[in-house]
Amino acid sequence: MQRPAPPHTARGARGGAGGCVEGRAPPGGGHRRGGEGGAGAGPAEFAAALPELLGFPPVESLVLLFLGGGDRPDRRMSLTLRLDLLPAEHDAEVARQVVARAEALRPWGALVFVVSEDPDDQVVLVRPDPRRGTPPRTDVLDRPTVPDLPRRSLVHAVIEELSALGAQTVDAVLVRNGRWWSYPDVVPATGAGPGTPLDPDTSRLTGIAALRGEVVDPDRDAVVARAWPTRPTSAELAHVCRRADAALDVRIARGASLEELVDEGWAAVRRAVAACAPGSRTQLGDDALARAGVALTLVPVRDRALALTAGDDDDLLAAAEALWADLNARLPDELAAVPALLLGLSAWLRGAGVLAVAALERSLVCEPTSMAELVLQAVVANTEPQVLRAVLTDPEDLRAA
Repeated sequence: MQRPAPPHTARGARGGAGGCVEGRAPPGGGHRRGGEGGAGAGPAEFAAALPELLGFPPVESLVLLFLGGGDRPDRRMSLTLRLDLLPAEHDAEVARQVVARAEALRPWGALVFVVSEDPDDQVVLVRPDPRRGTPPRTDVLDRPTVPDLPRRSLVHAVIEELSALGAQTVDAVLVRNGRWWSYPDVVPATGAGPGTPLDPDTSRLTGIAALRGEVVDPDRDAVVARAWPTRPTSAELAHVCRRADAALDVRIARGASLEELVDEGWAAVRRAVAACAPGSRTQLGDDALARAGVALTLVPVRDRALALTAGDDDDLLAAAEALWADLNARLPDELAAVPALLLGLSAWLRGAGVLAVAALERSLVCEPTSMAELVLQAVVANTEPQVLRAVLTDPEDLRAA
């Protein structure tokens, strides 16, 4: 909620939030919570943990889990990309575009997952690979086609693009109806076979997600809905917000110093964050919510909140994201731009790409600002979380935005 005013005044410091392929940073976003990063997990564990890795169960999707790149060890997960499966005639273009999103990362390798309920394809019999010791079939005349896993042409196209990037394909896996198959292990001459049941209970990755308390929504739409509130702001809260906003305007008009207003506003935000600490069962009252929301319209307070969101204290980050989500859900739209920005940033830094994009888009709808646009562009470009942290904790960079 920006108000035109001369520069170098407290009023001039007031502002708003700022200033496809779906990406997801690794669990923990690259700070100290991300130490697990999938190191040592095998394809079966990753396949079972796809809902936790994405934040929702994928349906008819291509999912790439990139390993290594940047300063990460070779087998440490660095980026997850997901997109809806498209018709087979687009396989080459889909493979090119999805792998290109990781070009700047220069990954060591990748795991490729096709999630689909499609039945096996029927393919013309090919000559058995003698290196596998597969005997020739005796029923060629009676059955000229044989079953093969669906979307193999897409998998081949992705593997070729990964090879051109210099990245290894650790495995390529079909996930279907609670089971998984490795594409390299399925020979059309002998058929796909029954596959292997997924076992989330023994996956270390699902266990890590459970310990962190990460939410798995029922589907992608449910993730997006968390950023877009469906209930209107209550009349009582709207009145309290107008009163708090008017009170700040009066103080600015009477010449209150920017430093004093910022310190008081930041104290209100920190009290609200503390009230949202993990384990808290109390909902913020209207007065506390309004004070925090109005305080965030002061750009220096917003910048401190951005720096806090980019920090590395797990409990503090959890409390802050809970507050940003509460403010985004309950405040009127004219005050929701900054909380939505902060929610989007927090979501991206902990690896929730779909929620991040949805929240940042809501911020821009509430009030178009340069900061929200910059963060959204960074997220869409799969910018490394540590890069965003470095920028958002640098006061000079924040002032420039």
